[in-house]
Amino acid sequence: MKALSPILLLLAITSRGQVAFNAAVTTANLYSRTSENFVDYSYKRKLFQRNTGVIIGLQRGKYNALELGGEAHWRKISLLRPHIIGASAIMEYNFDNNVIGYKAGMWMKRGRINFTYGINAAYFTDFKEGRRFGFGPSIGFRLLGLHLLNGYNFLTKDNIKSEEPPIEVNTLYMSLRYYIPVRNSFTWDRKTMKKKRERKRERQERKEERARQHDSGEKKGFLHIF
Repeated sequence: MKALSPILLLLAITSRGQVAFNAAVTTANLYSRTSENFVDYSYKRKLFQRNTGVIIGLQRGKYNALELGGEAHWRKISLLRPHIIGASAIMEYNFDNNVIGYKAGMWMKRGRINFTYGINAAYFTDFKEGRRFGFGPSIGFRLLGLHLLNGYNFLTKDNIKSEEPPIEVNTLYMSLRYYIPVRNSFTWDRKTMKKKRERKRERQERKEERARQHDSGEKKGFLHIF
């Protein structure tokens, strides 16, 4: 009996150590899986936003012009590499020289810095014979619906007679625009939407199975509480 007591004590300590080791391994595995799920949820899920709205702006250069138009945004909301792509169609009018311009452009903002860069194409007319086309780059800073742009127009020659001056159009300009959103929509990325549809289908299947069991009487009596 004296020799048996140390052996039993050793077995008890070994069994407890094995249980503790298994529990630690299980906890580590659960934590690992939880961490993986957390990474998938936080960093790989992407929310996309699309909105359209109205633009009101004032352009300053050699000449002043009022800007009115519309703009659409495509935004990716994510913890990693968010971005916004914007497309605009704008009418600008110079009251002093009676020149109207139609401008279409695109711009992009990457990351969390509100710096934007884009390109524009334009057409200008004085409602008579004068017509000029233009294109050029733009850079800007966008914050809280305000978009400050600095751009340049590379212009074609006017089609009027050479002895007459060309229509007055800004080449180097700065514009301050305010964006008023009108319509917003949100969608998840394809992988997240697929998982959502699968979970919804599983919930519907479980609901139908419970309803089938209830109608068929499979769960009645004392066993129904389990």
